[in-house]
Amino acid sequence: MSQFSRTWWGQKFIEAIEQLTDSGRLSRGRSYAKGNKVKSFNIDNGLVTAKVRGSVNPYFGVYKEPLYSTTIEFQPISKAKWSAAVALIASKASLISRLLLNEITDNIEDTFKQLNLNLLPGSRKDF
Repeated sequence: MSQFSRTWWGQKFIEAIEQLTDSGRLSRGRSYAKGNKVKSFNIDNGLVTAKVRGSVNPYFGVYKEPLYSTTIEFQPISKAKWSAAVALIASKASLISRLLLNEITDNIEDTFKQLNLNLLPGSRKDF
């Protein structure tokens, strides 16, 4: 994995995505992001929408830069399951102390797995 995110959370999220999709797709996505091709994006209630500028490629008959609309929908954790996760996290002083410092522990996903939940995407059904 190349260094594309600055935060622990972002790096873990990208690692999770890498397990679920092909490397070519992620490579193109990184190229678009680095090339300032993401024109706009919005995150609202588990739905990420973006406008992305495509590439001109006369070989394939693309002479004008296309604009694509892209959507990713995340399946949210239910309120009841989220409450159970919060209660379990609250019972662990090591997790609470790190969260109060605005840090996420490397093993927080283990806590969610105890409740049969994923904080990070674990399979394609999480989208």
